[in-house]
Amino acid sequence: MELKSKDSFLSDKIYFWLKILVCLSPAFFCLIVFLTDNVNYDNLFEAEKYTSIAKYWLGFNEQEVIPPIRLPMYPLFIAFIFKIAGVDNLNALLFCQSILGILTFYFLISILENLRLSRSYIILSSILFNFAIIFRFSVFLPNCFFIFCFTLFVFFFTKFYLTKYLKFFFLMCLTYFVLLLTRPILQFSILTTIPFLIYFLIKLDRKKIVKFCLIFFLLFSYIAGVGTQILRYYNHDKSMAYTTQSGEHLFWIVSCLSKKYACGTKDMDVYETLKNKYSTQIQTYENPNLDRKNQIKLEIAKEHILKKMNKEELIIPIIISYAKVIFHSTLIEIFGAFKLNSDEIYSSGEKSITKKMSSIFSNAFHNPLNLIWIVSIFFVFVFRIIQFFGFTFCFRHSDLQLYLIILSSLAITIIAISVGIGNPRYRSDCEPILIILGAVGISELKKIISKKN
Repeated sequence: MELKSKDSFLSDKIYFWLKILVCLSPAFFCLIVFLTDNVNYDNLFEAEKYTSIAKYWLGFNEQEVIPPIRLPMYPLFIAFIFKIAGVDNLNALLFCQSILGILTFYFLISILENLRLSRSYIILSSILFNFAIIFRFSVFLPNCFFIFCFTLFVFFFTKFYLTKYLKFFFLMCLTYFVLLLTRPILQFSILTTIPFLIYFLIKLDRKKIVKFCLIFFLLFSYIAGVGTQILRYYNHDKSMAYTTQSGEHLFWIVSCLSKKYACGTKDMDVYETLKNKYSTQIQTYENPNLDRKNQIKLEIAKEHILKKMNKEELIIPIIISYAKVIFHSTLIEIFGAFKLNSDEIYSSGEKSITKKMSSIFSNAFHNPLNLIWIVSIFFVFVFRIIQFFGFTFCFRHSDLQLYLIILSSLAITIIAISVGIGNPRYRSDCEPILIILGAVGISELKKIISKKN
């Protein structure tokens, strides 16, 4: 293995306690949420949508049939907690999510240990202060469950890549199946990541029949995950869909791309226009199923993009929305969730982005939150550069070349759907991969510096 980074100044004892501190950081954050009476953040997010599904499965709200629009794994997790701790026990749910956070960081550090990349203050700090992950475990959204399972997936893939033990491959496929039933963001991994995984399996020093079986099981895990959700739709109203959220999601994307700098703030006039067109068209169908409703939304949004939007003007909001996802600090979400006063950060920059930034900087010493936000943006930017440098390791000869290509393809798949939205939430799902790429970049930079000295 080419990547070896064991800092001599980081003793086993210091490393052990730092590792404990890092692993406990999601629990500490959840404890702050509990002690400040911010459990569920005054219904700021979509907890009710997922808890209502869990309660429906537990036998409550029997008079209302809930369609299978949301993927089932996170509501199943909630239902399990409610079954044990009592219905609507959000404190118990927060506690269990904090446990998931601890396990997520434990497995993430284990991945770095397997790659011999963990023993560094900088690398451990990149996990300890990664609020993009930590914050998710305090919010009742499926991101927390996805990040946990995604880290498990990467852990099992790493073990299989390094050891070639088949048990890790089958565990990897199992977590892949679970991921496909947690959030729909990996649906296109069949085009972006699976081909690289198949190539890796073909290169294994195994008999052809074993390779064939492994490839079959990998594809079966994808088909089983997507197929399970399609069966749920079909059982509900004969729909043939994996997700019917794509049409509504495209409505939001179009309304965001209609703004000069994307979201932030959506163009609600455009959104209402799309919704009104949908309301008019849906009336021409008799008892349309969920799939038909989704297709109508997709057609309306596509028509608006093709006929109403200037293609050249779209370039700027697309670029800026991706820049926001990649470089924005999660602190902007945390400040808002805790209702902390940081008006300059939340003010719209549509009329003048330079005035907004000038206001943030000029008030930095009067409002410490502005200063903290500026510092966080700086560190996010620095780590993105380091992570990009780690990504370039994909294109150099090494034992980890294909490994990093596969991980990077997953990160690209996840981030690709965030076009227009500009919310760092859409980056959080692939943060484990960004941390690994950053660890690779830090290790390589240290080698370069040591050689020059």
